[in-house]
Amino acid sequence: MKNNNLLPFERNRYYSGKLLTTADFQAEQAYLGNKRCFVNGLLHGSGVICGLSVYTIDDITLMVESGVAVDGYGRDIVLENSAVRKLSAIEGFEEVKSDNVYLCLRYAEEAVQPVYAVGASDREGEYEMNRIREGGTLFLIDADSEKPAAEPKSEFLTHTKLYADADYAVSLVVPAVIPRGYRVRLGIDVEKLSDEDKAFSMAGTFQSTAFVGDGDEHEFRVDIPPFTLAFGETRHISRVLNVKTGDAAEATVLAKADQCKVVVDGKERHPQSNAMLRIAVTDEAADEVVEREIAKISLEARSAGGAAEAIKLAQIKFERNGSVCIIDDIREAGVKHYIRAASNDAKRNEFLAWFLEPSPYAAVREGGQADDAPEYFAPREPVYATGFCEIPIGMDGKKDKIFHSHEIIHGLGSGDVHVSVGFEYMAMDAKLEVQSKNTIYGDPSLFEEKKEVPVPHADLAVRVLCDRGSFFVAARLTKNTNYVVLLLRWVAVKFPVGEDRSIRTQLSGDASISPVQPTILVAPNESCFVDVRFKNMEACALAYELTEKNSGSITPDGIYTAPNKEGVNEVRITCADNIFISTFAYVVVKKKDKEGA
Repeated sequence: MKNNNLLPFERNRYYSGKLLTTADFQAEQAYLGNKRCFVNGLLHGSGVICGLSVYTIDDITLMVESGVAVDGYGRDIVLENSAVRKLSAIEGFEEVKSDNVYLCLRYAEEAVQPVYAVGASDREGEYEMNRIREGGTLFLIDADSEKPAAEPKSEFLTHTKLYADADYAVSLVVPAVIPRGYRVRLGIDVEKLSDEDKAFSMAGTFQSTAFVGDGDEHEFRVDIPPFTLAFGETRHISRVLNVKTGDAAEATVLAKADQCKVVVDGKERHPQSNAMLRIAVTDEAADEVVEREIAKISLEARSAGGAAEAIKLAQIKFERNGSVCIIDDIREAGVKHYIRAASNDAKRNEFLAWFLEPSPYAAVREGGQADDAPEYFAPREPVYATGFCEIPIGMDGKKDKIFHSHEIIHGLGSGDVHVSVGFEYMAMDAKLEVQSKNTIYGDPSLFEEKKEVPVPHADLAVRVLCDRGSFFVAARLTKNTNYVVLLLRWVAVKFPVGEDRSIRTQLSGDASISPVQPTILVAPNESCFVDVRFKNMEACALAYELTEKNSGSITPDGIYTAPNKEGVNEVRITCADNIFISTFAYVVVKKKDKEGA
């Protein structure tokens, strides 16, 4: 990577009697070429304009279609003919250290067309190449070693440190200038500073003169459930807020140390001091703010970051089998960057006409909110949480003895939360032929005839502390037991705020799904679609799974393929948005008779 500064532009000044030398003609070409690259880089950036798709020909050979790209220096790279290469014959293959690589394209020049040089001073130099052919070269680099080009420094976002210790650092991020009347994202960046395996969670109340939360109050709550990061990894969590500033030209976001709680590896901590962000407020539209901030980046800042010569075309995973390399997978999505060409606008609009407005069930980034999603889909707070807890019994496992757990933080924040607790244990599943996990909610004595239920007999109760976001579990033994600890699974469900009835219905007992065909008849190796009906709820994403091994296969969208044997196979269908809403369908696999019946 090198500096991509092509300035200053100097062109030839012609005058009567000027002696033109080789340097003058080279300067003429450099001026025109640099000017074109300069405009390409500023207006279009780098990436693929058309073509350059990557396909496998066989297990060891791939093909790159003809196409055009522009690199980080603004140079045109034209691959005029499709290129077929063995993976092991591509430049850089011998240097790669892993089996996960990027296939890249770089600009290349080649001197061609030898001609007799009239003014050659020696016989060895009496021929010169008359033309320079521009093109591109394919090469491979390790996917893990590739480093992105440095982005030009921008003042669009303003940051402040909220919390830091030896394991985690937390920063608040928000645009430095916000337009009135918009919704805006407040970002929370959590960075892992150590290689210790420690879970992180956070809860806090923030005050602001610029933003309002769920109601009309100038404060809002942020609750981040537990998660773990690897060393150097950063997770960005955002909260969508409404901007309400009145006529003020400046606003602040204040996070008080005593109102923010961080839990690292089960230990509660607080920031050492208050954190404050100061934000400018403008009457401009959001697109005007963005365009101005982008245009403010100077030429020096754009050039100082350097430019990448490589244009990534695909990520390739392969397996080494002796001296042969077998291509396992080729992925272009998320790897190849395309340049949006104005010449394609008509075709772009034609293709876009096939897509409708986003569904309210569209995927939402963690902590964020889909732009057009109804208010009740804003994931400001998690809806579900689950975990384990242990209640020590010791040697005092006598009947009617009562034991209590420690205070458990469920991670769903304050508010109305329902918590269910059951006994967790492992047992051999006769159908799956493996050790499987089991949970009993309610009275375990009802399963006394099941000898494989290794849990103590006890009544369970839960006390939820709604304002503290936590709960306690109490257990009273109904029989003497030799167990020294109760292993319990808890599941917490938060009732959302707001008056929208449809989401409340989904969390009520009236919501359900049922198969359109409870029993489906298919032949061996035949495929069918397992469809469902939704009752008292909106349609949502579904998860399909087979309850027994070797009972066929089913895709994530419900296409079942029968095995090559007769039998009755069970399909479990669960709502991805609500794990408590599920149903079953049964596929009968039966060979057809000679008449097709």
